[in-house]
Amino acid sequence: MENKLSKKFHTIPELAKQVKQYKKDVFLTWSIVFVESALEILIAFFIQFLMAAIGKNDMGGILLWSSIMASMAILAAVAGIMAGYWASSAAAGFGKNLRQAMFEKIQEYSFKNIDKFSPASIVTRTTTDVTNVQFSFMMIIRTVIRAPFMMIFSMVMCFIMAPQLAWIFLIIVPVLLFILLFIASRAHKLFVKIFNTYDELNESVEEDVDGIRVVKSFDRKEFHTKAFNTVSDSIYTNYIKVERILSFNNPVMNLAIWAAMILISILGSWLITSGAQVNPETHIVETTILSPNSLASLFTYVMMILMSLMMVSMVYVMITIARNSAERIVEIIKEEPDIKNKENPVMEVKNGDVDYNHVSFGYVGNKYVLKDVDLHFKRGQTIGVIGPTGSSKSSLVSLMARLYDVSEGSVCIGGVDVKDYDIKTLRDAVAVVLQKNVLFTGTIRDNLKWGNLEATDEEIWKACDLAQASEFLHNFPEGLDTMITEGGTNVSGGQKQRLCIARALLKNPKILILDDSTSACDTHTDSLIRQGLSTTKPEVTKFIIAQRVLSIKDCDTILVLEAGGKIVDMGNNDELMNRCLVYKELYESQLGGGDFDVHE
Repeated sequence: MENKLSKKFHTIPELAKQVKQYKKDVFLTWSIVFVESALEILIAFFIQFLMAAIGKNDMGGILLWSSIMASMAILAAVAGIMAGYWASSAAAGFGKNLRQAMFEKIQEYSFKNIDKFSPASIVTRTTTDVTNVQFSFMMIIRTVIRAPFMMIFSMVMCFIMAPQLAWIFLIIVPVLLFILLFIASRAHKLFVKIFNTYDELNESVEEDVDGIRVVKSFDRKEFHTKAFNTVSDSIYTNYIKVERILSFNNPVMNLAIWAAMILISILGSWLITSGAQVNPETHIVETTILSPNSLASLFTYVMMILMSLMMVSMVYVMITIARNSAERIVEIIKEEPDIKNKENPVMEVKNGDVDYNHVSFGYVGNKYVLKDVDLHFKRGQTIGVIGPTGSSKSSLVSLMARLYDVSEGSVCIGGVDVKDYDIKTLRDAVAVVLQKNVLFTGTIRDNLKWGNLEATDEEIWKACDLAQASEFLHNFPEGLDTMITEGGTNVSGGQKQRLCIARALLKNPKILILDDSTSACDTHTDSLIRQGLSTTKPEVTKFIIAQRVLSIKDCDTILVLEAGGKIVDMGNNDELMNRCLVYKELYESQLGGGDFDVHE
C-alpha cells in the first residue's frame, strides 16, 4: 500500500516538471477560463433582473438586460475559443516534452535497463501512454479553474439567495464524489491490466513484422494470427469490463441533476407560496421568503453546480484512464541507468592493453555466466574467441565497452578500470561490431559517419577498403549517397556487416571487437578483412568472436569456451591442436584436419 501511495504522489510532480516552456500557455488558459467563467456567472446573476423587467412589462429594461447578457455570452464564447487554443498548445507541448524526456533517458539506459522494460513496452509508453496523458492534461487545465470557481461561486449564491434550499447540495455533492471515487478505483485496476496487455500486443506485432520472412517461409500465418487475436481479445474483454464500470458515471450524474432540480422545484414552490401575501397598497402578490425571479436565477446556479460536477466527473474518468499511463511514463523517466559516469572520470584511453582481473558476471535474476575469468592481453594482439552457443562469448567482450558491468572483479583497459572512464571516451576507444548490427534510415555516408562525424570521403573510402565494402559500393549508382531503407533491408547481410565494420573502423579505436560480424561473408572476404586489419591496424587490439575455426585460426591467442562460460583452454592454433581436444574436434569437423585454402 505504501509503495502504491508513493508512486501516486510522486507521479504528478514528476510530470509537472515537463510542462517547462509551456507554463505561459497554461497560465494564459487559466486566465481566460477565469474570465469565461466569470462572464457565465454574471449572466446567471442578471437573469433575475431580466425576469423582473419581463414581469413589469418594462421593454426598456428587457432590452437593456438582454443586450448586456448577449454581449457577455459573445465574450464568453470568444474566451472559450481562446482557452481551447492555448490549452491545446500547452497539452501538445507537454506531450512533446514527455516524449523527449523519455527518449533522452532511454539513450542513457544500459542493456540491463532496456531488458527491464522490453522494447515493445517502451514503444507503448512513448506513444499510447503519452497520448492518454496529453489529452487528460488538456482536459484538466481547462477545468481546474472553471469547475471549482463556478461550483463555489454558484453554491455561495445559492446560500445567499435561498439558504433553505442550499442544504440539498451538502447531501448530493459528497454522495456523488464518493460514487466517483469508487468507480475510478475499480476502473484503475482494469486499466493497469489493459496497458500491460498493450505491451504484449506491440511485442507480438513487432516480432511478427521483424520475422515476416520466416513467418511466410514456414507458412505460420495462422499461428501468429491466433496468438495476436488472443492478446487482442484480452484487451477487448478488459475494455468491456472497464466500460461497464464507467458507464455508471453519466446515469449517476443525471440522476443527481434531476433529483436536485425536482427537490428545488418542489421546495422552491412551497417557499414562494408559503411566503406569499398581498401588498395592501399595490394589491400585488409579493413573497417574503423567495421570489419567482430569484428561483429562476437559482435554477441557473443549480445547473452550473451540477454541470461543474459533470465536468469534474468527465475529467476524473480521463484521469482514471491516464493514471496508469502516467505511472508508466514516470517509471521510464525516473529509472536510473545502472551504468553511468563517476565524478571526474578519466578522459583518455592510453592504449589497448586488456586485463580481466578475476571477473564474474551474471544477468539479472540469473546465475553467473562468467566466473573468475583472469585474462591479460597486450595492445596489438589479435584474440580469437570460439565456443558453442550459450558459452558467453558475447558477454565476455561486452564487459570491455561497459555494455554491462561486472558482478565481481574488474576489467581494465590501458591499465585503468573501465568504470573509471568517461563512458563516451571508453566507447569511442572500444568499437564493437555485432553480428546483428543495424543500419539506420539515411545515406550510406550518414551511417558510416556514426563512427566519426568529421570523417572525410577519403577516410570513409579507406575504411570501406579495409572492410571489403568498396567493391559493392562502386557498383551502386549513387555510391556513398545510396539511401538505406529502414533496417537496411535493401542491402544483403554480408554487405550490411561490412558497412558496420567500416563504421567501427572510422572511430580509430584502440580495441576492435568483431562479434561474429563476418558470419554472413564468404570465407574469402572474411580472410581479406582479417589480413587488412592485421597489416593496416597493427596497434589495435582485436577480438574476433566466430563460429568458424577458419576465422580465428591465425590469431595470436585463441580462447576456447564451453557452455556455461568456462574457458577450456587458450593458446595459439598449434598449441591448442596439440593439447585441447575440444578445439581439435572443432578444427577437424570444419576443416577436415588439414590446411584450408581460403581462396577456394
